[in-house]
Amino acid sequence: MARAANEPTQQDEQKQSALGGMVWGVFSFGSTVMATKLATTMASKGWKLATGRSVPVKGDYDNEKTRDVVAYTAVSGMLMGAMKVAAERKAAEYFRQSTGHLPKGLVHTRLTRREKKQHKKLERAKAKAEQGIKNLTR
Repeated sequence: MARAANEPTQQDEQKQSALGGMVWGVFSFGSTVMATKLATTMASKGWKLATGRSVPVKGDYDNEKTRDVVAYTAVSGMLMGAMKVAAERKAAEYFRQSTGHLPKGLVHTRLTRREKKQHKKLERAKAKAEQGIKNLTR
């Protein structure tokens, strides 16, 4: 049976070491901290630029409207999530370029039944398309 494209080989598993895991931990933590700081700064400055007011404070019931607090929280939360994902993906890309493989925690080794079925369906469609191209070029 053919090996799935994302399954690590025995050689890949030998490349991954405890030091690599520690390095990835530092990369992941550092990228998360930097992304959070950058997202918070961007959200605060963006809020001030868009509304002309300072960032709403959650506990200031007298001066802040609930909708402003909820809106700022939603926008900053989405921005933080997006920045965290982008930073972690860039860190993983850098790690892969440096070591030749993804960190052990990011390697997806087992496909679900649904993923296997989708993969087979895709392969059949690809083969059918290639056959159609061959028929057209004759």
